[in-house]
Amino acid sequence: MKFYVSCDMEGIAGVTLREQLVRGEPLYEEARRLLTLETNAVTDALLDAGATRIIVKDAHGNGFNFIPELLHPGADYVMGATRVENRFPGLDKTFDGALLIGYHAMGGTPLAVRDHTMTSQGWQSLRLNGRPIGEIGLDGLLFGLQGVPVLFVSGDDKTCAEAANELPGVVAYETKTALGRHAALMKAPQRARSELQAAVRRAIENGNRPKPLRLDGPYELTIRFLHTEQADARRYDGITAERTDGLTAVYKSDHLTGLLAAAF
Repeated sequence: MKFYVSCDMEGIAGVTLREQLVRGEPLYEEARRLLTLETNAVTDALLDAGATRIIVKDAHGNGFNFIPELLHPGADYVMGATRVENRFPGLDKTFDGALLIGYHAMGGTPLAVRDHTMTSQGWQSLRLNGRPIGEIGLDGLLFGLQGVPVLFVSGDDKTCAEAANELPGVVAYETKTALGRHAALMKAPQRARSELQAAVRRAIENGNRPKPLRLDGPYELTIRFLHTEQADARRYDGITAERTDGLTAVYKSDHLTGLLAAAF
């Protein structure tokens, strides 16, 4: 069996502050270690469940957050920045499933730890074909283009609720109960890693696996920016890209990857 694992950082057990998420901040190194160890726990669980090939993507920020020396030798790793049209290098139709580890809720979600969509500095929110969407839904669709279902999601309770809404039948695991953007009722990381492994095994052994996420085109993506200058910096042709007010841009395409490449 082959599995693709995408790892973000905000939903990792023990992480709740901005200072843990940004390179150069005093708490970043500790959070890197928590991320790496939680990722290793997932790899262990997949191998125990019979995985023969695992690719793990560092999907946080610049894509270089794992501590390489501590990474589990049983997987291969995508590290460094990749463009959205190639967000998951090495992915193809032969993979049995995907897992989203340490994810966060979409921008604008109340009382969620570090809620945002793709960037916490540039955008308030995204809508795809009129419906709010976050990174769980977007990544689910990108995996779905290859016919690969998302089997498992972990993060805070708001993340897990979003996953259940976006991905019917997915197995979700709560690493923390969010109390606000920078507050949570935390599980100890060692406990979370143990429980996470059991949850991953349940997801792999689930006889009623989710189907790949699909959405037929044409597509319309609406970006709500934080500041007008961010909208000012974009180019608009009035057909495939249009500014509808001071803070809002709308992109249109018949192809999902082309749409995301133009918008992001």
